[in-house]
Amino acid sequence: MVRGLAAGLLVCAATVLPAFALDTVKPLKSDEFRVRYAYPFELLTEVLKRTTPAYGPYVEEPYTETISVARSHEEALKGDRINIMISDAGHKEFDEDMIPVPFPIDKGLLGYRVALIDSDNQSKIDAVQTLEQLRTLSVGQGSNWGDVRVYEYNHVPVRTAQTYESLFLMLLHGRFDLFPRGVTEAPGEVLAYGPQYPRLVIDRHLLIRYPFAQFFYVSKSEPRLAARIRDGLEQMKKDGSFDAFFNQHFARQLIDLKLPDRTVIELKNPYLPAWVPLSRKDLWFDPNSLR
Repeated sequence: MVRGLAAGLLVCAATVLPAFALDTVKPLKSDEFRVRYAYPFELLTEVLKRTTPAYGPYVEEPYTETISVARSHEEALKGDRINIMISDAGHKEFDEDMIPVPFPIDKGLLGYRVALIDSDNQSKIDAVQTLEQLRTLSVGQGSNWGDVRVYEYNHVPVRTAQTYESLFLMLLHGRFDLFPRGVTEAPGEVLAYGPQYPRLVIDRHLLIRYPFAQFFYVSKSEPRLAARIRDGLEQMKKDGSFDAFFNQHFARQLIDLKLPDRTVIELKNPYLPAWVPLSRKDLWFDPNSLR
């Protein structure tokens, strides 16, 4: 009798309790990536927590080895050690062989660029008012950066370097005029490299803008995880917590850069895939919101 009652209770429990698959999240979290992508990682954690009632628990198995960019791409495409990546859109291998989550997690801040410059050149840059005038100057970029082809498409002269650190030296030796950086990157870089290069400053005049953003990409073997992340982001957007999270991380920096007061140079970016939600204006940053 007792055994039969226990069995009946188990059957009832099985019909009442939802059966959740355990989502395993495998981001690349080497030391470099942990610092560089602190905001996306914090956002991902918040999204996973928010979706626990609907999708169930999750476990994180970060990949912490230091590996090359090429190797990280290979591992992400395989999905065994790394099953989620943070990247800008337009990389053919990611767009075709992973699942992009079509929600710009940085609101497109990646496409808002202020330039690091040699302070001796500020007056020359102050004279730039149009794209045609920008084309009389040159910009510096890493040789494998996605921005290079955007500048080339817009006929802005580009000088490239194999290493990130060498770009600072090239700038201050006059090899190029501007080192465009993301609006969230430039302030920290001046703090980090300013003591070594005293003439390194943020240009006070220009804002270079083109459609460019960060997205989560998920392994094709994890469609449920991709859906979970998308649902969580949309939920946070709907209840206002995504905008609050974004402002908590970036509002002070953006205000200090006085973006609404800058001369805006618009560039075209023809390399964005069709799934990027450009028509959803509510997902993209507007500098005038800082006024």
